[in-house]
Amino acid sequence: MFGTYFYNETIKRAVSIFGTLFNNITLKKTKSDGTILAEQIVPISYGPKQKWLERITVDPKERDGNITGMTFPRMAFQLSGFEYDASRQQNKLIRHSKSALETDGVKRGYQYNPAPYTLNFTLSILTKNMNDALQIVEQILPYFQPEYTVTMKMIDSMADHRDVPIVLNSVQFEDNYESGFEERRFIEYTLEFKMHLYFFGPVYTGSIIKNVIERDYINSDKGGFTSTQIQSSGLVKEVKHYEPAFDAVANAVSNSSTVNFASAINSKIGVNDEVFGTNLSTNPTISSIASDKLSIVLNNAITIDANTKLLFVGSVDPGDTFVVAETVSFYDDGGSTTYSEDLISDA
Repeated sequence: MFGTYFYNETIKRAVSIFGTLFNNITLKKTKSDGTILAEQIVPISYGPKQKWLERITVDPKERDGNITGMTFPRMAFQLSGFEYDASRQQNKLIRHSKSALETDGVKRGYQYNPAPYTLNFTLSILTKNMNDALQIVEQILPYFQPEYTVTMKMIDSMADHRDVPIVLNSVQFEDNYESGFEERRFIEYTLEFKMHLYFFGPVYTGSIIKNVIERDYINSDKGGFTSTQIQSSGLVKEVKHYEPAFDAVANAVSNSSTVNFASAINSKIGVNDEVFGTNLSTNPTISSIASDKLSIVLNNAITIDANTKLLFVGSVDPGDTFVVAETVSFYDDGGSTTYSEDLISDA
């Protein structure tokens, strides 16, 4: 239905980041004088806590004598659900552009605003005594007030890094000390988290605007346009051509509609494209193009000198990344300006 394959690995990244937050928690056993007797890093793995609890209750003698009981302490976490977060939704049509051009040097990648979702994570802490559990929990709680924010690279091909808050919602505690003597005691802390994440769609590509023809209008007789004139015209400014313009150096032409070129013109130039630089009050359009791209026929005859640079600008393409259309009824002779990628030069 949607027709565009993409896989941004957003969920995979989120799970990896969440688990990494807790992969370096240390547990120490000390004497009353502060001497450290033992030190270990608490292992953490992905999976539902029910698997661990079932492993604890299984009697090794029922299977074979070489199976050992579950080693404590340990932690487990899992992604338990998703939910859409409408409070963080922005305008869906806003586009985020890639800073660098594509390999063709003409197009640039872009994406539409992402969809905000909240991912629910559960972290389980299992220990065999209370002191171990308290050491682990107290190394986690101070960082969440109630959120801890990490910076996450959303898409590899886009320069988009976003701050992702991870919120601690609740802490639950359970101790099965009331069980029978034949059952193994374990202490469990369950921490519920919410990660405020974004899901991006596919990366599209669009051409870069390098030439814009803009016309501004001044009513010098009346010191400006009246409200009636503005309303009747719709606007008092025309920005006419938006897609990238192509230029070509033409040979001399004397009152003829046929124009020859020393080298083939760009293959993207097409019939009905408007031609600038002909010195006519109304720009001519292309009627036909030779198969070798070395000559064109215009709808009007022109006269130009040799090595005249003609500019070809096509009609607005609805699929173009940067198309905006404005129409007015006040016109004058417009000029064109070419903008570079260098912001200093543009200034």
